Amino acid sequence: MKLKISHDIDFQLIGIQSEMKDYQFAYFLNRSTLFMFKRMIKDISYMINSKKIYFSAFEHREIDLRRSSFLIKNQAFYSQPVNNALNLFNETRIKQSTFLIPELKEFNYFMKFVGIWKKEELLEQKKFLTNLPGIHSPTNIDVSRIKSITNLIF
Repeated sequence: MKLKISHDIDFQLIGIQSEMKDYQFAYFLNRSTLFMFKRMIKDISYMINSKKIYFSAFEHREIDLRRSSFLIKNQAFYSQPVNNALNLFNETRIKQSTFLIPELKEFNYFMKFVGIWKKEELLEQKKFLTNLPGIHSPTNIDVSRIKSITNLIF
């Protein structure tokens, strides 16, 4: 007997390519009247290869409209110790990276829209992102096709 866990996926997702630092990206988004992102108190964290990895996340809540938007970094860097007897030093650390959504490595960020959003509002968000300098190809993501979708449920 297998236990099947189903998740209620009730959000829209846009994948974004940008080389900006997370805090710079949030700052540029906040310069518009559309967003007021604040760093989440706790970053998104997952255990990967026995190591806790943190992905930065920013949140914009509109309580009166019963909706939220999130800016989520897709890539995180961490260092891993490597013991090598031939090495001059006792322990060497190598820098590695991992992705929150590994099957969508081409995107540096995701914008997650939760709650009540009209189709026109989401189109306006995407148009705004397209016109920002340093942003390339904001793309609507079909969340039903993401294997690691549980990483975006928080």
